[in-house]
Amino acid sequence: MQATYYVTTRSKRAPMRTLIAATCVLGAVLGAGCTADSSKVRPIEDELFYPTGMAVAPDDSVAFVANANSELRYDSGAVMVLDLALVDSVISDWVKNKALPDGDDDGDGEADCAQDPDRSETLICDESRFFEERAGVRIGNFATDIGIQDRGNGALRLFVPTRGDPSIAWADWDGSRLACSSNSDPDALCDDNHRLSYLNNDSGQSSIPEEPFNVYADSKGEFAMVTHLTSGAVTLINSPKDSQDVGVTDVLTGIFAADGNGLRGATGVTGSPSGNGIVYVGSRTEDRIQTFTVGHPANGASPFLLPGEWFFLDGVGANTGGSSDTRGMTFSPSGERMYLVNRRPPSLQVYDESLTATGAPANNAIGATDICRQASTVAISGVGADERAYITCFQDGQLYVVNPRSGVYVEDIILVGRGPYSVATARSRNKLFVTNFLEDTIAVIDIDPASPTRNRVVLRIGTPKAP
Repeated sequence: MQATYYVTTRSKRAPMRTLIAATCVLGAVLGAGCTADSSKVRPIEDELFYPTGMAVAPDDSVAFVANANSELRYDSGAVMVLDLALVDSVISDWVKNKALPDGDDDGDGEADCAQDPDRSETLICDESRFFEERAGVRIGNFATDIGIQDRGNGALRLFVPTRGDPSIAWADWDGSRLACSSNSDPDALCDDNHRLSYLNNDSGQSSIPEEPFNVYADSKGEFAMVTHLTSGAVTLINSPKDSQDVGVTDVLTGIFAADGNGLRGATGVTGSPSGNGIVYVGSRTEDRIQTFTVGHPANGASPFLLPGEWFFLDGVGANTGGSSDTRGMTFSPSGERMYLVNRRPPSLQVYDESLTATGAPANNAIGATDICRQASTVAISGVGADERAYITCFQDGQLYVVNPRSGVYVEDIILVGRGPYSVATARSRNKLFVTNFLEDTIAVIDIDPASPTRNRVVLRIGTPKAP
């Protein structure tokens, strides 16, 4: 029987490496060998491929985007650096003058930008013009999230859970590029010191649990915490801001009770911007939020996790209350409100986290609203009357806009693209960014309260790939 093999490629910049990969697969099927140049299967530094986690630098200068490499198209995942000043400039010219940027950065003989034929307010541009050259890093596969530690004076540290290893990659940002290897080659994969897989970075000790999922970095406390989706575990990373001695110093398992199928899971994680050191962790299998603080032994031994108070999510649910499968969690800029996304039932819930007379957070439910099914992440922008919550709806390709003031209610629903995964805010720029996992794009949304295009996608970074 004659076999026919088809090779397809999305990117106009990568036909050769796709062909090489396909040829190797065919050779394996037929019993023949194949040795490819490693450079031919490395990620293209300015191409989106299954984008997941995204985080904006504290000064809103750049955003960091994780490519999960979920179909294993390349030999690794990657973190890329998005130039937000350039994004602003292109959007300003487009919104004010409908001006298309000049240029053919991807070298395909066609203009990089065009008006969306279906939505006249939206500009679609090839992603190559917006990402900083030689500024990103290569990481493991199946990255999920990005946490940022502010080390001061423009220096940052990124933490990226990768489910493929499992490991947690970390990289330092010096204001111009990321680094996660002692190798001077900017294309080098993050080395073992920058891929945390074992307690105390010692392969002779226990490995971290499978499925690292979400991450929260505490700049003041100089630590990060990672949740694990299938074990209900949390991992503590000690990260002194002026040191490269970064490592896993504690892992707590069995934090949450198992569901009826015997499954456990820790999901959302966040901390207050007030810097009180309290970290909040949610679960996909229990209707409860567990808090933690980090203990520092007087003898200089490694930091460890201290479980603190917990509270039930009993403000929304069935007759007796109770809701589970918590996903995204975040705080308002003031630190007085915590927002959390739940899937059972689908809801955005708001909790009062202001300090009581005893000095402890109130942990009281103060509002909720129905949202889409399979909501994933939430971001907050604005203050006072302009404060809004933005929730990604993976299944529906939508972004819900919730007004938490004068009653919690859905104010708008925005079509953003297929498989919206992560949402991040550049507050000083009045922009919102959404990674679209299923189409390899980033939707940029205008959230300026005074803008005529408020809550509309004004720029799509990357040409959507076919379903």
